[in-house]
Amino acid sequence: MNNKTNQRELLILRHGKSAWDNFESDFDRTLTEQGQQSVKRVAIYLQQNDLIPDFILSSPARRAIHTASIICHSLGINAETIHTDSQVYNARVQDLLAAIPQCPQQRHRLLLVGHNPSLEELVDYLRSDSSGQHDSHLSPATLVHLQTDNEWQQLQPSCTQLVSMTHAKTLANNDD
Repeated sequence: MNNKTNQRELLILRHGKSAWDNFESDFDRTLTEQGQQSVKRVAIYLQQNDLIPDFILSSPARRAIHTASIICHSLGINAETIHTDSQVYNARVQDLLAAIPQCPQQRHRLLLVGHNPSLEELVDYLRSDSSGQHDSHLSPATLVHLQTDNEWQQLQPSCTQLVSMTHAKTLANNDD
């Protein structure tokens, strides 16, 4: 990674599209075929843009773990390196801010895989270019790339710059 400073990159990924039927609980919902394909497109985008995460933190919900596993498989990262935290499921912004410092300080690129509305709220909370209104819509398999000079345990309102927001549906489908 060409990190000239202590700058950190937070990659926030909403899980891929998930199925609603045949599940006893929200926690156990799985990705649809479309959701899996969308996540694969995001992985290709990460590879092409040299955005390989140093650390992966995921909700323990089945669809989030599956999303993180697809990313790992596509990027050649051992899926056993995925760290899960129950705080990321049904989270508030403060829960996510409490979970993020699990990323070791020497790691500069964190991929956080989770759910709405908490991920949208986190992006709005962290973005310095946000109008203060909720304007960060994250449809399934949307990747937000933020940069900050703050350490992981020092994230606070408006401490990041938005680099990009990439919706899987706008990425080319390489299966064609």
